[in-house]
Amino acid sequence: MNRLKRTLKIISTNWVHLVGFYVTTYFSMILFNALGLETYTTENWSQTLLLNLIMIPFLFFTYGLMFIGGFFGAMIIMDSIGFTLTKTNTNLILLIEWIMIIPPFVTWAFEYDYWLWLTLIISFAVTQWIRKRKIEKINK
Repeated sequence: MNRLKRTLKIISTNWVHLVGFYVTTYFSMILFNALGLETYTTENWSQTLLLNLIMIPFLFFTYGLMFIGGFFGAMIIMDSIGFTLTKTNTNLILLIEWIMIIPPFVTWAFEYDYWLWLTLIISFAVTQWIRKRKIEKINK
């Protein structure tokens, strides 16, 4: 398989992050509400359980659009460099991507007391692991 085609297939595995972020955000909102974190507490559980299903995509595509766009832009660039220009193994490339992406999110979590960033960092690690399996299938 030629390199460009393989790289484009690898880049296309990044959709996993969006699904992971959605699921993580939903369950984080439930956890934060149960813990009584002031920013995330709602009047009743039906609002937390049902309304968040609709509000999370709205959150992603309004407030989160610049972060999601930057995130996926960085992922595309790093995937292109990591999987096209180097012969490094998949684990190392994905670990380097994770280490390069997370510092701003850790900073924002503590600077703005927005704890969702921390759960999204964990989600990113899990989705990188899921991507690893998909990328290894592409590389066979």
